[in-house]
Amino acid sequence: MKYIICLFLLISTSLHAQSPLDSLMQQAESLGLRSKDYQYPPNDSSAAKKAVQQFMLDLKFGKQAPNLRFQGYDFKLSREAYEKRYGELWNTLKIKELANRLINEENEVRKILHVLQDSSQYSPEKKQLLAKAANEYRWLAAVRANRSLVLVNIPSTQLKAFESHKQVLQMKVVLGKPSRPSKTLSSKIKNLIITPHWSVPRSISVEELVPEIRKNIRYFYASHLEIFDQQNRKVDPEKVPWHRLNANYFPYSMRQRTGKWNTLGILKIQFDNPFKMYLHDTSEKKLFAKEKRFYSHSCIRLEKPLTLGSWLLKPNSTAIDTLDAQAAYSDKPQTYLTIQRNIPLVIWYSLVDFDDQGNLRFYPNIYKR
Repeated sequence: MKYIICLFLLISTSLHAQSPLDSLMQQAESLGLRSKDYQYPPNDSSAAKKAVQQFMLDLKFGKQAPNLRFQGYDFKLSREAYEKRYGELWNTLKIKELANRLINEENEVRKILHVLQDSSQYSPEKKQLLAKAANEYRWLAAVRANRSLVLVNIPSTQLKAFESHKQVLQMKVVLGKPSRPSKTLSSKIKNLIITPHWSVPRSISVEELVPEIRKNIRYFYASHLEIFDQQNRKVDPEKVPWHRLNANYFPYSMRQRTGKWNTLGILKIQFDNPFKMYLHDTSEKKLFAKEKRFYSHSCIRLEKPLTLGSWLLKPNSTAIDTLDAQAAYSDKPQTYLTIQRNIPLVIWYSLVDFDDQGNLRFYPNIYKR
């Protein structure tokens, strides 16, 4: 690649630690960074040192972390330790070796930079997307180092799971329709529920279910629903005044019974967030055959829920491994299982991603962000 050749030429032309790095910083755009961020006055060694330290930190952590609407997980990135390390290496040749390693060590970043350097056919907007992606994947590499992590990218409707820098799972997901978008966030995955109930949100009950039940009460039974009053007592659906119910008057709550037919399928995975979002199985498997998969009310439907659940619970995954994905599980009680490992979930919004063959692609801006 051109930038690798350039770096080796720069390093070979001088034995002084600052000179090749100074030249490289002036070409920062080819690395998804901005050269103006590393300028310093001539003959100012202190300013030069700070510029190099900042350059090295940006190569390690990315210029800017992804913009997540809810940040519920503290990744505790130790930038201070690296600042000290770069300061100690300032007068040694090792700092050049470290810069070379930081540029080339992450496969995703390397692929993005390769496309960026050959991007003469792309618009300025696409070049900006590539630079943004390079920095966000640098951040991702830093936060997943020495830990397991689950990543969902909204535009590509993909979920990937990592064990440190190794990708171990990949699957399709169904995400929120543009009118009810899924939210970006970071959070710790807490627990999972086998054969969950679905507590129907009030808005869905009023806007979607009640109109159908008014037409034909059999819709209620065919959907395996239950209805409760404000004291949480089960109510006979035949005695509910369905014609009177609306957004202003709905003194009930609705729930879907457990079973394969349940909207959540037979597995629900929970994490802290203010949006009432979660990961789950689904009874609508046909949606995974579609290229554009934005049909949910913001929650995330999983193509391979049992595979993800088993990985989250390992090495004690027997409860998931013994499930039969084809069984009905009619009216089985809910089973809660705590995830013992500390596994964060990141949901981000990147228009640049890699498909299941590892090829870089630009994805449509489905939410017009």
